[in-house]
Amino acid sequence: MPPELPFKLSFVALFASAVAIRVHYQRLAGTYGKGVAKHAESHLAHEAKPLLIIRPLLGLPWYGVVLCWFFAPRWISWSFLPLPFWLRAGGLVLAALGLLLLWRGHRALGRNFRPTLEVSPDQELVTTGPYKYVRHPLYVAFLLMLTSTGLLSSNWFIGVVGVLLIASITVVRIPAEEMLLEQRFGERYRDYRRSTPALLPLPRTGNAQRNSA
Repeated sequence: MPPELPFKLSFVALFASAVAIRVHYQRLAGTYGKGVAKHAESHLAHEAKPLLIIRPLLGLPWYGVVLCWFFAPRWISWSFLPLPFWLRAGGLVLAALGLLLLWRGHRALGRNFRPTLEVSPDQELVTTGPYKYVRHPLYVAFLLMLTSTGLLSSNWFIGVVGVLLIASITVVRIPAEEMLLEQRFGERYRDYRRSTPALLPLPRTGNAQRNSA
């Protein structure tokens, strides 16, 4: 078995598992399977405008280098790093943690999950599961998984561009999401935001009451 094959298979498993989780909970929320045209229209209407530029700008080169790693590694020899086996294997640990957090976050959201920037009239404020500790666990999950891809591939471009992609999405989306949630839930969400950190589960001062719908 070539040395790269286990890491490539792990990469595929990570990607497939993340997609399966997202699709399952989109189906549960009723936001999946409405047709490509309608999905694209909804995405354009309910997405932060900077991300319509950032995603293809960073995402297309990222996918291109990933494909080269799988099928034409000589084309991207400039981007490989001489990482030891144990460090690359550590990418599996990060990937597993990211997938676990992604699943737990989606499970806590249930039917409240929305892939775009929108809040439905019957949406509930979720403060259980990972949301008890951070306000945006799904972004943390993706940061862990994208970091793991750099280690699994032993490729600095895949790691750095992947992290930049999800970090830029996080920076742009969090303020937009929280504005919508504050409009929907008012003081309840402001209390939750004051008592719960955004991404890192660090202790907060104050004892703002958390209420779940």
